[in-house]
Amino acid sequence: MDKIQRVRCAIAGHEVDRIPAGFWTHFPPAASTGRAMADAHLDFYRRSGVDFVKVMNDNPYRLVGLDRIDRPSDWRRLRPEPRDSSGRLAYLDGVKAILDAVGHEALVIVTVFNPFATANDNRSGSLDFSDLTFGGISAHLKEDPEATAAGLQVIAESLAMLAVDCIEAGAAGVFFSANGAERGRFSEEQFERHIGRTDRVVLDAARAAGATFNLLHVCGADQRLEAYAGYPVDVVNWAPQMSNPSLIEGRRLLGKTVLGGLDQSGPLSTASRPAIEREVREAVAAFGARGFMLGAGCAVTGEVDPEVFAWARDAATA
Repeated sequence: MDKIQRVRCAIAGHEVDRIPAGFWTHFPPAASTGRAMADAHLDFYRRSGVDFVKVMNDNPYRLVGLDRIDRPSDWRRLRPEPRDSSGRLAYLDGVKAILDAVGHEALVIVTVFNPFATANDNRSGSLDFSDLTFGGISAHLKEDPEATAAGLQVIAESLAMLAVDCIEAGAAGVFFSANGAERGRFSEEQFERHIGRTDRVVLDAARAAGATFNLLHVCGADQRLEAYAGYPVDVVNWAPQMSNPSLIEGRRLLGKTVLGGLDQSGPLSTASRPAIEREVREAVAAFGARGFMLGAGCAVTGEVDPEVFAWARDAATA
């Protein structure tokens, strides 16, 4: 099997010649877009030996119509980010360069943060990850849900256009990084009204554009995984170590192929080969080889040599 066949078979729950592996890590800010982004991803892909390329996206969402969001009523003034904005075009150039180089041998998916997270992290007019609990956007939704929801809808439509442009360029789908389903944040009904609805705007657009490999990453701790049942995705990823359901329980809840098994802050981050190999063997023994792709629960922490990921990949074939 080649890499594309291997991933396709894993998605379908069919037998594979070896368990496909996919890992990702953050790159320096200078490699967030354009040619530098492409070069960083291609180097990582070749040295790690992963079976698909997950294109990171650490670029800001451009607020149009106002400079920053200070109060919930401001969301009503937000306008869509132009499809031809310089930042989006530079990112798309990087995606196309990656596709030109390796799209014939591996599936490429692009990272899209859900509208809830995008709104929170760009309220100041620049990309800001200081509000890691998403307290700002949660407070806005509780104070003025209608105004805030209007802004989330605008962002969803803009992100949908970005996803469509990448898929039309040749990407297989999106890596959809989802926040907001923590059990203590919203009720099930509030989650669906405020978050699930706009998540689906993006994912439905990707599917309609021809996406065949949408990967849902449920980010964070104490997640209500069942909230994502029915999302139009093919693979699901989360961190069981963070007070979340086990991989087996999550597959039962969602009915999708699962990517995971390894702790993003564990042996991978310390580059202990014996510990990595042991963790891989335990994951495969617990989960089995079908409907499973080897990976971590999130971006691997710290500065890790890409060859470390090849150790994990090889351990799944031993």
